[in-house]
Amino acid sequence: ELSSGINAEYGRNSIEKCCDIVFDSCSWMITIVTYLSPFIAYNAYKHGPEPYIAIAKTTAIPAISIYILALILRGAARTANPTYSEFVNLYYSAHTSSDKEMRHNFLKKYDFEFHHWSADFIASPNNSSSLETIRSYTVPFILRPFYYIVATWLAKPLAYPGSTYPLNAILRSQLDTSRLRYLEKYNVRRAKLRTVDGCDIDTMFYDNRGSDNEKGKTLVITSEGNGGYYEVGCFEIPQKAGYSSLGWNHPGFGYSTGIPFDVAEMNSIEAVYEYATTELGFTDENIIVYGWSIGGFPTTYIAHAHPNISSAIVDASFDDIIPLALPRMPQWLAGMTVRCCRHYFNLHNSLLLSKYPGPVRIIRRSRDEIISTNERPDGNRGNELLGAILLQRYPTIFGDEEVQKYVRSWYAETGTITRRLSVPGELDRKFCATTVASLPDRQESYPELGSGMSTQEKIQLAYYLFDKYLTDFDVGHNSPLPAKHFEVPWKHSDSAPRN
Repeated sequence: ELSSGINAEYGRNSIEKCCDIVFDSCSWMITIVTYLSPFIAYNAYKHGPEPYIAIAKTTAIPAISIYILALILRGAARTANPTYSEFVNLYYSAHTSSDKEMRHNFLKKYDFEFHHWSADFIASPNNSSSLETIRSYTVPFILRPFYYIVATWLAKPLAYPGSTYPLNAILRSQLDTSRLRYLEKYNVRRAKLRTVDGCDIDTMFYDNRGSDNEKGKTLVITSEGNGGYYEVGCFEIPQKAGYSSLGWNHPGFGYSTGIPFDVAEMNSIEAVYEYATTELGFTDENIIVYGWSIGGFPTTYIAHAHPNISSAIVDASFDDIIPLALPRMPQWLAGMTVRCCRHYFNLHNSLLLSKYPGPVRIIRRSRDEIISTNERPDGNRGNELLGAILLQRYPTIFGDEEVQKYVRSWYAETGTITRRLSVPGELDRKFCATTVASLPDRQESYPELGSGMSTQEKIQLAYYLFDKYLTDFDVGHNSPLPAKHFEVPWKHSDSAPRN
């Protein structure tokens, strides 16, 4: 089904417009009935199913007849439309072609409902994610149907609202307009990737390698938040900073298919990574992964799974989904909430990122109202993510009880000056820089750092490292990150003196 032609809006006639209203109405009705189905089932059980059976008998045949008639009328109207006929002829030529350049040029010329397009790239089965990576609880087999219903009907709309039909339908026009802007004005390539579990992932690649900017040789893979799409999300942030970028939509978002369970998310980012390294020609050393909000999960997973990736940036994200999920659910559902999350949405970012040996930057929104348990900086779950990484990498420093007291006080501060003033004595930056510069850049842990040091020296090193890993941004959760704040993570060798 054609939505728009690049540089020219597709002109639907009045019959097509009326038929599209019928199809949209049917989709909305199915969505409403789906979300009301538990209440309908309960009411039918208590009072009998007869009223619902009568409604079904009365409406089913007319509804199906109207739907079929709309399909026939729209098909006839499009057959008479020369623009659509031209599109169909070109579509079938490109759709069945093995010439990647021809397929790419067609996607540059037309924008249409993507589920009709065959996959441009199919992920290798060898790159499937491992359940053992994150699975800490498995729902007993006999209870899985119940928990699956809870996960898809209740948990998914709460955790990933962008995968629901209402939000997709409301934003459809805005997403189409933004995608057309990219296709018209920039050197981008749209592609459909098929994951090992059969999901189709809609991607957009911005190629800046042809510019004079050295940054363009580095690819930033962006992962959006739970209501974000590459068309209107963080995909453009690295572009403005001079990098090449590869954006993708979560399963169920936009034209991506599937359900954004944890395993589907991992398989999706694996497919994106494989596409970047095999089709687009980037190496691990030239790839940065960037995740905003819930996009921190695929970002931390792929960094952990491919430890040679250059660096990872996690923006406005959290350590674990459980501390955020429990306060939003009734207390009597706490046990079910934990079991459902651990089986279907086990987004344990700190566990994954702690196993990544490369440079990391944590961006914390000082006024974040979404991932904070008390809407203050000290309640931001990004603190726990940062703390887990620092403790894993520098256990002798950040495992010290006295150091931990200072770290907890630093969480409540939003600026480096107030943190610096809390450090006892004169901060010896030369000592800190020289000590850290001697360490390798890529290693999971540095237990030797801090051995034999005084408590004051440990506190000074803790402040130095804390400040290098954390970037504070004084806005709320949903504010876009300005390109000037998009910085490559610090590494130990950056502290070495320059000649």
